[in-house]
Amino acid sequence: MNKIEMILFALLISLFPLNGYAEQSVEDVLIRLEEKMSDIKTLQTGFVQEKKLAIFDRKIILKGKIFLKKPNLFAWHTEEPTLYSMIIRDDVILQWDEDIDQIQKVSMKDNPAFQTVVGQMRKWLSGIYMSLLEEYSVIILGQTPVSLKFVPRENTMAYNIISHVRIVFREDERYIQEIYIKEKTGDSTLLRFTDTLLNIPVDAAAWEVKPRAR
Repeated sequence: MNKIEMILFALLISLFPLNGYAEQSVEDVLIRLEEKMSDIKTLQTGFVQEKKLAIFDRKIILKGKIFLKKPNLFAWHTEEPTLYSMIIRDDVILQWDEDIDQIQKVSMKDNPAFQTVVGQMRKWLSGIYMSLLEEYSVIILGQTPVSLKFVPRENTMAYNIISHVRIVFREDERYIQEIYIKEKTGDSTLLRFTDTLLNIPVDAAAWEVKPRAR
Protein backbone atom coordinates (compact mmCIF):
# COMPACT_ATOMS: atom_id res chain seq x y z
CA MET A 1 0.00 0.00 0.00
CA ASN A 2 1.53 3.32 -1.08
CA LYS A 3 1.35 6.56 0.89
CA ILE A 4 -1.73 7.92 -0.93
CA GLU A 5 -3.63 4.66 -0.44
CA MET A 6 -2.75 4.69 3.27
CA ILE A 7 -4.09 8.24 3.63
CA LEU A 8 -7.33 7.34 1.85
CA PHE A 9 -7.74 4.25 4.02
CA ALA A 10 -7.23 6.33 7.18
CA LEU A 11 -9.87 8.82 6.00
CA LEU A 12 -12.38 6.04 5.36
CA ILE A 13 -11.80 4.57 8.81
CA SER A 14 -12.36 7.97 10.41
CA LEU A 15 -15.59 8.50 8.46
CA PHE A 16 -16.98 5.00 9.00
CA PRO A 17 -16.06 3.68 12.46
CA LEU A 18 -15.72 -0.09 12.71
CA ASN A 19 -18.59 -0.29 15.21
CA GLY A 20 -20.91 1.59 12.85
CA TYR A 21 -21.38 4.57 15.19
CA ALA A 22 -19.56 7.82 15.61
CA GLU A 23 -18.33 8.00 19.18
CA GLN A 24 -20.59 10.11 21.35
CA SER A 25 -19.91 11.71 24.70
CA VAL A 26 -21.90 10.67 27.76
CA GLU A 27 -23.45 14.13 27.87
CA ASP A 28 -24.61 13.84 24.24
CA VAL A 29 -26.30 10.51 24.93
CA LEU A 30 -27.98 11.70 28.14
CA ILE A 31 -29.26 14.88 26.48
CA ARG A 32 -30.67 12.85 23.57
CA LEU A 33 -32.43 10.44 25.95
CA GLU A 34 -33.85 13.31 28.01
CA GLU A 35 -35.19 14.98 24.87
CA LYS A 36 -36.88 11.78 23.68
CA MET A 37 -38.48 11.18 27.09
CA SER A 38 -39.37 14.82 27.79
CA ASP A 39 -42.75 14.59 26.06
CA ILE A 40 -43.93 11.81 28.38
CA LYS A 41 -46.76 13.21 30.47
CA THR A 42 -48.27 9.95 31.69
CA LEU A 43 -46.93 6.42 31.98
CA GLN A 44 -48.51 3.05 32.63
CA THR A 45 -46.29 -0.02 32.66
CA GLY A 46 -46.17 -3.51 34.04
CA PHE A 47 -43.06 -4.65 35.86
CA VAL A 48 -41.33 -7.84 36.93
CA GLN A 49 -38.86 -7.36 39.77
CA GLU A 50 -36.26 -10.02 40.53
CA LYS A 51 -34.58 -9.53 43.88
CA LYS A 52 -31.53 -11.70 44.63
CA LEU A 53 -30.25 -11.73 48.19
CA ALA A 54 -26.60 -12.61 48.69
CA ILE A 55 -27.44 -15.03 51.53
CA PHE A 56 -29.97 -17.02 49.49
CA ASP A 57 -29.74 -18.95 46.23
CA ARG A 58 -33.29 -18.34 45.07
CA LYS A 59 -34.73 -15.12 43.65
CA ILE A 60 -37.69 -13.21 45.01
CA ILE A 61 -39.98 -12.28 42.11
CA LEU A 62 -42.59 -9.52 42.35
CA LYS A 63 -45.04 -8.41 39.67
CA GLY A 64 -47.21 -5.33 39.41
CA LYS A 65 -47.80 -1.99 37.74
CA ILE A 66 -46.29 1.49 37.85
CA PHE A 67 -48.10 4.73 37.00
CA LEU A 68 -46.65 8.19 36.50
CA LYS A 69 -48.37 11.50 35.87
CA LYS A 70 -46.22 14.59 35.67
CA PRO A 71 -45.49 16.70 37.55
CA ASN A 72 -46.30 15.21 40.93
CA LEU A 73 -48.01 11.81 40.87
CA PHE A 74 -46.36 8.39 41.09
CA ALA A 75 -47.86 5.02 41.98
CA TRP A 76 -46.29 1.60 42.55
CA HIS A 77 -48.65 -1.36 42.93
CA THR A 78 -47.31 -4.86 43.64
CA GLU A 79 -49.90 -7.49 42.71
CA GLU A 80 -47.97 -10.76 43.08
CA PRO A 81 -47.19 -12.60 45.32
CA THR A 82 -48.58 -10.10 47.85
CA LEU A 83 -50.50 -6.83 47.56
CA TYR A 84 -48.62 -3.62 48.27
CA SER A 85 -49.20 -0.02 47.15
CA MET A 86 -47.19 3.17 47.38
CA ILE A 87 -48.56 6.51 46.18
CA ILE A 88 -46.37 9.61 46.01
CA ARG A 89 -48.09 12.96 45.67
CA ASP A 90 -45.74 15.93 45.90
CA ASP A 91 -43.74 15.30 49.12
CA VAL A 92 -46.20 12.91 50.75
CA ILE A 93 -46.01 9.11 50.55
CA LEU A 94 -48.93 6.81 51.30
CA GLN A 95 -48.23 3.08 51.77
CA TRP A 96 -50.48 0.06 52.26
CA ASP A 97 -49.96 -3.71 52.32
CA GLU A 98 -52.41 -6.55 52.80
CA ASP A 99 -50.66 -8.00 55.89
CA ILE A 100 -51.01 -4.88 58.05
CA ASP A 101 -54.04 -3.53 56.16
CA GLN A 102 -53.36 0.00 57.33
CA ILE A 103 -52.48 3.11 55.36
CA GLN A 104 -49.22 4.71 56.48
CA LYS A 105 -48.42 8.34 55.70
CA VAL A 106 -44.84 9.58 55.45
CA SER A 107 -43.62 13.12 54.84
CA MET A 108 -40.41 13.19 52.82
CA LYS A 109 -39.57 16.57 54.33
CA ASP A 110 -39.19 14.81 57.69
CA ASN A 111 -37.18 11.92 56.24
CA PRO A 112 -34.18 13.11 54.16
CA ALA A 113 -32.93 9.57 53.46
CA PHE A 114 -36.31 8.50 52.11
CA GLN A 115 -36.49 11.73 50.11
CA THR A 116 -33.15 10.94 48.48
CA VAL A 117 -34.16 7.39 47.54
CA VAL A 118 -37.54 8.44 46.15
CA GLY A 119 -36.00 11.41 44.37
CA GLN A 120 -33.54 9.18 42.56
CA MET A 121 -36.26 6.70 41.66
CA ARG A 122 -38.25 9.51 40.08
CA LYS A 123 -35.21 10.56 38.05
CA TRP A 124 -34.58 7.03 36.76
CA LEU A 125 -38.21 6.55 35.71
CA SER A 126 -38.88 10.09 34.47
CA GLY A 127 -35.80 10.40 32.27
CA ILE A 128 -34.02 13.15 34.22
CA TYR A 129 -30.45 11.97 33.67
CA MET A 130 -28.17 15.00 33.30
CA SER A 131 -28.65 15.92 36.97
CA LEU A 132 -27.42 12.43 37.94
CA LEU A 133 -23.93 13.35 36.72
CA GLU A 134 -23.47 15.19 40.02
CA GLU A 135 -23.80 11.90 41.89
CA TYR A 136 -22.69 9.27 39.37
CA SER A 137 -20.00 8.69 36.79
CA VAL A 138 -21.58 7.27 33.65
CA ILE A 139 -20.22 4.66 31.23
CA ILE A 140 -21.76 3.86 27.84
CA LEU A 141 -21.98 0.06 27.62
CA GLY A 142 -23.83 -0.24 24.32
CA GLN A 143 -25.52 1.71 21.55
CA THR A 144 -28.17 -0.63 20.12
CA PRO A 145 -30.02 -0.58 22.39
CA VAL A 146 -28.47 2.14 24.51
CA SER A 147 -27.11 0.68 27.75
CA LEU A 148 -25.60 2.85 30.49
CA LYS A 149 -23.76 2.10 33.72
CA PHE A 150 -24.02 4.55 36.62
CA VAL A 151 -21.35 4.31 39.34
CA PRO A 152 -21.89 6.40 42.50
CA ARG A 153 -19.29 9.06 43.21
CA GLU A 154 -17.57 9.17 46.58
CA ASN A 155 -19.10 11.35 49.29
CA THR A 156 -22.65 10.69 48.03
CA MET A 157 -25.37 8.83 49.89
CA ALA A 158 -25.60 6.25 47.10
CA TYR A 159 -21.86 5.47 47.33
CA ASN A 160 -22.28 3.67 50.65
CA ILE A 161 -25.14 1.53 49.38
CA ILE A 162 -24.92 0.98 45.63
CA SER A 163 -22.13 -0.61 43.63
CA HIS A 164 -23.61 0.39 40.28
CA VAL A 165 -26.83 0.82 38.32
CA ARG A 166 -27.28 -0.43 34.75
CA ILE A 167 -30.07 0.89 32.53
CA VAL A 168 -31.06 -0.57 29.16
CA PHE A 169 -33.37 1.48 26.96
CA ARG A 170 -35.92 0.44 24.35
CA GLU A 171 -34.85 0.49 20.70
CA ASP A 172 -36.82 3.71 20.12
CA GLU A 173 -35.16 5.25 23.22
CA ARG A 174 -38.52 6.58 24.41
CA TYR A 175 -38.45 4.58 27.61
CA ILE A 176 -36.55 2.11 29.75
CA GLN A 177 -36.48 -1.61 29.07
CA GLU A 178 -34.81 -2.65 32.33
CA ILE A 179 -32.94 -1.36 35.38
CA TYR A 180 -30.38 -3.45 37.25
CA ILE A 181 -29.12 -2.34 40.68
CA LYS A 182 -26.13 -4.03 42.33
CA GLU A 183 -25.74 -3.24 46.02
CA LYS A 184 -22.49 -3.32 47.98
CA THR A 185 -23.95 -6.03 50.22
CA GLY A 186 -24.03 -8.36 47.20
CA ASP A 187 -27.80 -8.11 46.83
CA SER A 188 -29.17 -7.17 43.43
CA THR A 189 -32.45 -6.08 41.86
CA LEU A 190 -33.48 -6.47 38.23
CA LEU A 191 -36.56 -4.50 37.18
CA ARG A 192 -38.02 -5.29 33.74
CA PHE A 193 -40.82 -3.22 32.22
CA THR A 194 -43.60 -4.78 30.16
CA ASP A 195 -46.57 -3.50 28.13
CA THR A 196 -45.48 0.11 28.58
CA LEU A 197 -48.05 2.73 27.48
CA LEU A 198 -47.11 6.40 27.14
CA ASN A 199 -49.33 9.47 27.23
CA ILE A 200 -52.65 7.73 27.74
CA PRO A 201 -55.30 8.71 30.32
CA VAL A 202 -54.62 7.06 33.69
CA ASP A 203 -57.55 5.54 35.55
CA ALA A 204 -58.29 7.33 38.82
CA ALA A 205 -58.02 3.98 40.64
CA ALA A 206 -54.26 4.06 40.01
CA TRP A 207 -53.92 6.79 42.65
CA GLU A 208 -55.84 4.89 45.35
CA VAL A 209 -53.41 3.57 47.93
CA LYS A 210 -55.69 0.71 49.00
CA PRO A 211 -56.74 -1.41 46.02
CA ARG A 212 -60.35 -2.19 45.40
CA ALA A 213 -61.60 -5.65 46.29
CA ARG A 214 -60.84 -8.24 43.63
